[in-house]
Amino acid sequence: MTTTTTRNQPDGEAASAAIARFTDLQAKLLDYYGVRATSRLVQLARPAMRAHVLEAGEGEPIIFVHGGDGEAVNWSPLLAVLQDHAHVYAVDRPGFGLSDAFDYRTVDLRTHASDFMESLLDALGLETATLVGGSMGGFFVLNAAIAHPERVHRVVLVGYAVGTTRDVGGMAKICGTPGAAEAFMTGRDTMEAQKSQYRDMFQTDPTIVPELFFETRIAGLRLPSEQGTWATLLPRLATLEGLRPEIYLGDELPSIQAPTLVMWGENDLTAAAAGAAVATQIPGGRFAYLEGVGHFPFLEVPELTADHILEFVRET
Repeated sequence: MTTTTTRNQPDGEAASAAIARFTDLQAKLLDYYGVRATSRLVQLARPAMRAHVLEAGEGEPIIFVHGGDGEAVNWSPLLAVLQDHAHVYAVDRPGFGLSDAFDYRTVDLRTHASDFMESLLDALGLETATLVGGSMGGFFVLNAAIAHPERVHRVVLVGYAVGTTRDVGGMAKICGTPGAAEAFMTGRDTMEAQKSQYRDMFQTDPTIVPELFFETRIAGLRLPSEQGTWATLLPRLATLEGLRPEIYLGDELPSIQAPTLVMWGENDLTAAAAGAAVATQIPGGRFAYLEGVGHFPFLEVPELTADHILEFVRET
């Protein structure tokens, strides 16, 4: 990996050490998967901030948006396959990875998501692109497709996307109970906690994920920009009754003009039937059922996930 820019970081030896640790592990994880990526910062207009982007390959542009408490580098297994077929970009969402810190408590989340994606396209010099997202990243991608259809060539949902169903599964208790989100995130930055979360919540066998991946995730959680970010955002998404009404996108899915591929694992956060229903609601929707797969197809079956994406791109 070639790093082309550096970020102005908060004062303090601990903050600097955390950033250096994550940057080093990010490079090692990209090398582990064979991703030939450059790392750079781009200035966004809305929100006014710097976003960190990993970039590789040549050809048609495809932008990847990570979910929940994650970073752009999480997409490495999939980027490794697709970099030979497209110009791939993976972005750290506001408040995550090496992007600037961000306070989600004061924004309209839907407007923020669509503005972020439009400003990212502008900063990358792209009129349009295929947008790929999973989980919270899927929420960003779908809002962009709804608000800015002229900028979105295609949409790919890799697993459950926030906003597509009113059911949020086991996340309702974490999101809706006061203090639960903070308690949940406390202690996530250990190897044992990460493996337990991937196994029990995401239904992803941690033995198929390299230790280096979890080490990088732990380093991400310890970044100054990430500390408290996901815990702050979670209560904005749901209550004990389910998804907050202002987050629900189901009524607007039929307005999406971009061809859309919905991939859903058998063991995802919500039933695969929900994913099939999402694909049915979108006029250009297609559905791919992934047997035996959990919330992260790009980790469990990266080659199969890439095959679905490439076939979809070729046919549309």
